[in-house]
Amino acid sequence: MKKALFALFLLAIALQSCDTKPETVSNNDIDPKLREVIKAKNDSLFEALSNSSTKVFSVLGSDRFNENLTANLSDVIWPFRKGMLETDHEVYEEFYSKHTKVNHEATILSSQHNYKLQFVNQNYETYVSLLKSTYRDVTDYLVTVIYEKIDNKWKITHITMGTLGSYDKDANDLFNDAKKFHDNGYDIDALHHASMAKGSLEPAKNLIKYNFAKDIDDFGEKLSNEINRTYPLPDTLFQIQSKPVVLDLKVVQNAEGVFPLISYESQIPPNDETSLNNEFEVVKKEIQKKYKIDYSQKFVYYRAYNKNAQGLLSESKTFTETK
Repeated sequence: MKKALFALFLLAIALQSCDTKPETVSNNDIDPKLREVIKAKNDSLFEALSNSSTKVFSVLGSDRFNENLTANLSDVIWPFRKGMLETDHEVYEEFYSKHTKVNHEATILSSQHNYKLQFVNQNYETYVSLLKSTYRDVTDYLVTVIYEKIDNKWKITHITMGTLGSYDKDANDLFNDAKKFHDNGYDIDALHHASMAKGSLEPAKNLIKYNFAKDIDDFGEKLSNEINRTYPLPDTLFQIQSKPVVLDLKVVQNAEGVFPLISYESQIPPNDETSLNNEFEVVKKEIQKKYKIDYSQKFVYYRAYNKNAQGLLSESKTFTETK
């Protein structure tokens, strides 16, 4: 009897957990006509974000959404008002779902990007649009829009925005890049890419959770400890007559990607460019022997600093190696 009751209890739990996963189709498997309907609404939404059209927002939003329209748009509209983002956008992923319950937490899994999407559906049919918009070809932002079918009309019930990644790569891609650098022995490059991945873990606030979020923390901490042991900074290069001091190992982001930046303090005055240039050639060779960084990248930057009259470091000169 006890075994039978326990089996029924497990069955009830299993059935309850199944309810949290709606019947979902994604991307190209969604009915093309429905995709076109939502696309038109998304285009109108981005136009409204660009020109702050309250009238359009009120047409697109549900009654409940419109009751707190300003608050619901607060974290989305400011990049458009400041001119950071424009109307250009593309679909990152889309999900159309039929739910068995309302006011219940639904879970949708993305096998393509290795995350789960969780939200409370207020109606039996939902359509989630994840839309990517890029700032200056560098930072990718994700605008997440949840539509629900209310009285046979698709209305926005939730919208949010966050950093998706950089250079058309999300946290999943950046973390994979970090692991590849590590596998090839480039721990400094690996740490920088892991840090970028960590900064892209909340593209939709608490709606999206990556399966590897804890792995990034462990990976980054392990790398950081290893790098600090292997390359303690500041590091005086005593083998060079002018005794420059390596200060930092960072990265520079430009429209073409992420590239190493090695900073050092020079004892040579900024106005003595000939000596600075000669010193750089020696410093570069020594750094490349001592620090394992992927120097085959398109750009590698070296920045020489010099102390000013107040004893503070000020930029002296930046050298760029281009492949």
